[in-house]
Amino acid sequence: MTEFSIKMARCIADWSEKAVACNGNVECLDDSARDLRKCLDSVFPYSKNIEFESDKVNYILSSVFFLASRLAKASVGLAEFDTSITKIEQIGKVSLEEGENKKLYQKFENELDEILSKYF
Repeated sequence: MTEFSIKMARCIADWSEKAVACNGNVECLDDSARDLRKCLDSVFPYSKNIEFESDKVNYILSSVFFLASRLAKASVGLAEFDTSITKIEQIGKVSLEEGENKKLYQKFENELDEILSKYF
């Protein structure tokens, strides 16, 4: 009997615990994402090793791998977004809508664009 669903859930649970322990640290989250992909690689066999090689089976396995990997990558992007927002909050209550803070707003926009291009 295969245990793909149980082992995959364990990989995600382990990743989740590690991600929480990272406390928003981007490098730590990146490491935990790599560990998640390694774990999923060990759970899901190489497609040619499956006795009943089928596009449907490959679709299920690759979809789960892709979604879990995207979740991990998105969490890294979210941590970077948190850092960017925190920088703005540290400056004080500023309105990014108004012209007086154009430089700050432009810096935030650039950081946001970079985060989106790297992680989403």
